[in-house]
Amino acid sequence: MITILLTFVLVVSATGQPQPRTVTEFYLALPGGIYGIQGTQDSEIPGFENDFFFYANERNESTSAIRTYRKSLIKIEDIKNGYLRLESKDWKGWAEIALFKKADGSYVVAISQTTCEPTCRGGVMFAIYENGRWKNVTKQVFPQSSPQRGYYQLPRVGTSIDLICGDKGCSPGEKLAEFHWDKERFTAQSTR
Repeated sequence: MITILLTFVLVVSATGQPQPRTVTEFYLALPGGIYGIQGTQDSEIPGFENDFFFYANERNESTSAIRTYRKSLIKIEDIKNGYLRLESKDWKGWAEIALFKKADGSYVVAISQTTCEPTCRGGVMFAIYENGRWKNVTKQVFPQSSPQRGYYQLPRVGTSIDLICGDKGCSPGEKLAEFHWDKERFTAQSTR
């Protein structure tokens, strides 16, 4: 018990805030914009050209108002499986957040956004949270970050991400590829 308490005190004192433990805590700890994630400034992330969907109403708001707004977007909250689905009447699509546990016990946070105007397309990015800072690790953990004809569906159960057809040239809703998590990175498995 003393070890757990000491670890908690060290983590809080080193970062000024406790390390997130649940998918909801990671979501609420995400920075106010995509460029608050180290390493994002230098790379384009398809599907995130206009920042995070949930950032649109956060500019110049108090921390309390931002938390309330973000919580209002949660349509599915599955803490046990580390999964969130976010929706808003103001969006033409949705966002998902899922946790993937690494071999060392830490988490990679996956964030996907899908927009449907009229076909559905989207992107996915991956980040880690260490010492109170976010770092983009998409290039290190994911083999492909730009779907040609669709969007990424994060798992509510399991550890595989699906690339789903959302455009012409394939059947909408058809699974085009699977990406399996091996506790360090994803590997592509074609379904065609």
